[in-house]
Amino acid sequence: MQRTLKEILEVQRSDYDANFSHVEHQITCDEPPKATIRLHYVKADASGEPRCKQLARALVRYITHYCFLAERRKDLSETDRNEMFMRARDLFRVAEQTGQVGELLIYFLLETVLGAPQVLKKMLMTTNPKEERKGSDGVHLRWDESAEVLDIIFAESKLYSSFSQALSDAFKSVDGFHESRTKAHEINAFTSGFSVLSPQLQEKIVSYIEGENTSKCRHTQACLIGFDWDEYKCLRDNRRAEFIKTFDARYRNWAAGVRDSLNLKLQACKHKHLMFEFFMLPFESVEKFRNWFLIELTG
Repeated sequence: MQRTLKEILEVQRSDYDANFSHVEHQITCDEPPKATIRLHYVKADASGEPRCKQLARALVRYITHYCFLAERRKDLSETDRNEMFMRARDLFRVAEQTGQVGELLIYFLLETVLGAPQVLKKMLMTTNPKEERKGSDGVHLRWDESAEVLDIIFAESKLYSSFSQALSDAFKSVDGFHESRTKAHEINAFTSGFSVLSPQLQEKIVSYIEGENTSKCRHTQACLIGFDWDEYKCLRDNRRAEFIKTFDARYRNWAAGVRDSLNLKLQACKHKHLMFEFFMLPFESVEKFRNWFLIELTG
């Protein structure tokens, strides 16, 4: 099943490699539920500047993948492709505080880092693009070969200037989602319309979700926490060269410093059955990144 799911991945790993990297670390959380911490960052250019404008442009190139099923994108004429791009663009809220760039970011990371394809196109589930959608920020599937378990991954993205605010709001949203009927509605939505796979594989996947293999189905919560990182201020003064040289160590030290905050949030979490995947992503300015995305989106 793992190989077949990977065949429907939409985001190219090469686009991740061009725009992102990560820092290796040994930091773990010891409070249930189980959590994995991933320290990602936006790659810098040769001068040490994070390539956020280039990342924003790369994300915009994927908006039709994010919004529309592969069947609708297949065998289109050039004018029809242009029309589809404009329709996808119209689904995004052109607002300074929109969270949709975060939704696109976590989709990008789940596909490339975890190899988990998106199975529910949530942009089409709203009737008013001027409002934020309810529920998760996306649903993905992953087959864990070692455990022989199917992961249903629910996405939650928060891009705030404050790390603590982003983390708190993420847990608030996660708690609300897993206590609501929306979760069951989203699972039903993708099992009812998951047409990108063969009927045989669809039947097999459904058997893990609501059939004889439900004991081998796991719910995973992925959280993207994007925030303004004060360390990036070093790029604007005489600490620049040292900051670039010691970036990995500084990032690891920061992560070790927020470990206690994560443990406290996990300890208070009511949903101990969940597995958490935390994608940390520091920015020099979340606001600037969001604005760059809107500029690339609208021209």
